[in-house]
Amino acid sequence: MASSIITGTGSYIPAIKVPNRQFLENEFYQADGTKITKASEDIVNKLQEITCIRERRYVEDDLTTSDMAYLAAKNALNGIDRGKS
Repeated sequence: MASSIITGTGSYIPAIKVPNRQFLENEFYQADGTKITKASEDIVNKLQEITCIRERRYVEDDLTTSDMAYLAAKNALNGIDRGKS
């Protein structure tokens, strides 16, 4: 029976940070398209309370999904002796 050993993990975190305060000027809408009349600050604060998300990360325009996967895999292999069998 073949077996595998996980010897490393990696991730890629995009560099562009977008804090919640950037959404304060946005308008928010219900699923049916009607505008929510509540203050944007209240909506943003409630979303943060519910999700605990304080900022979002966006990928640079010149990177693709496979680029991000490559960078994560590269990070996973850092410090791993790839010469071992």
